[in-house]
Amino acid sequence: MIPNSLRCAVCEERRNAGQNAAQWPILQAWAKQKQWPINGTLCWLTDEEWKDILTAAFEGETAPRISPGLEGGMVMLGRRTSRFGKKRFSEWLDWLNAASHHAGIKIPAPESMENYYD
Repeated sequence: MIPNSLRCAVCEERRNAGQNAAQWPILQAWAKQKQWPINGTLCWLTDEEWKDILTAAFEGETAPRISPGLEGGMVMLGRRTSRFGKKRFSEWLDWLNAASHHAGIKIPAPESMENYYD
């Protein structure tokens, strides 16, 4: 048996800073260009709120974990792109760009693509 101090977990390399940065102009474009119904009223959402909605859609909105809020309402749990490895994050960026195109969201051209899909 190998002692815990000598064990090494093999896992996918985490996304890089360039990949992380690539999602925010897209999410900001959603926040500026599209309203969404919240509690029955169309509202402007923040880029972070759009990230929650779009991440759930990217994951197929399957088997969501939904909890009642402390003072009413509902909260969806566990959707975190920070847990994506490089490959999954690259898939997320591809999906996010395609979803943006399909929704008619105009995405600003990135300054550089060199680090987005490493």
